[in-house]
Amino acid sequence: MKFSLRLALASAALLFGLAQTTSAQDDGTAFMVTYIEVAPSATEQTAELLTEYTEASRGMGGNMGFQALQRIGQTNHFAILEIWRDAQTRDAHAGSARAERFRTSLDPLLYSPIDAREHGDLATAAGAEVGADGVFAVTHVDVTPNNTDIAVELLNTLAAESRRDNGNGRFDVLVQSNRRNHMTVVEAWEDAAAREAHYGAEHTITFRASVFPLSGALYDERLYRSL
Repeated sequence: MKFSLRLALASAALLFGLAQTTSAQDDGTAFMVTYIEVAPSATEQTAELLTEYTEASRGMGGNMGFQALQRIGQTNHFAILEIWRDAQTRDAHAGSARAERFRTSLDPLLYSPIDAREHGDLATAAGAEVGADGVFAVTHVDVTPNNTDIAVELLNTLAAESRRDNGNGRFDVLVQSNRRNHMTVVEAWEDAAAREAHYGAEHTITFRASVFPLSGALYDERLYRSL
C-alpha cells in the first residue's frame, strides 16, 4: 500500500511537470536503428563483417556516429545505431555499394530479414564514451496512437532525469519516421552495476508505471555490448 501511494504521488509529480519538458528537436539529424539476427553458427563471421562495415561507414561524409552492438545472452543478435547529418546522407549511405555488399554478405547467414528502421530526433544530448565494460540498452517503445503525445513527454522527462544517473554515458530517445507512436530509447552505461542502479531509480519506476497503460505492445528492451 505504501509503495502504491508513493508511486501514485511520483507519477502525479511527473505528469505535472510535462509542460516543462521539450518535444522533438527536429534539427534535421537522421538516425537508423537496424536489428540483425543470424544463425548461431554464423555469429563470429557476422561480428567480423559488422566490425569492418562499421569502420568503413564512419568515414563516410555526413556520418556523426556508427555503432555496432552484440546482444548480451543472445550473441547471434546484433544491432547497428547510425547518426547522420540529415536524411539525404543517411539514404545515400543505405544505397551505397558498400552497404549493398554488406547486405549481400549477410544474406546467407540470416535467420530473419534485416530490420532497418529510420528515425528522427526526439530527445538527444551529447554523451560520453563508455569503456570495455559498457552496457548498451536499445528499447522499442510502442504506444497506442491516441497516447503518443503523453508517451513523448514521459520519455523526454525520463531521458533528462536518467542522464544525471551515475555511470550514464548516453540516454537518447528517437522516434520512428513512419510511425510516430513507435519510439526507440538508446542507453549507454559504464557497466552493468550502473545499469542495474538505474532500474531501481525512482524516475525509472515511475516511468514504467506511467507508460504501461499506454502501451500497444510489450516493452521490448535488449541489452548489448559494443563490438
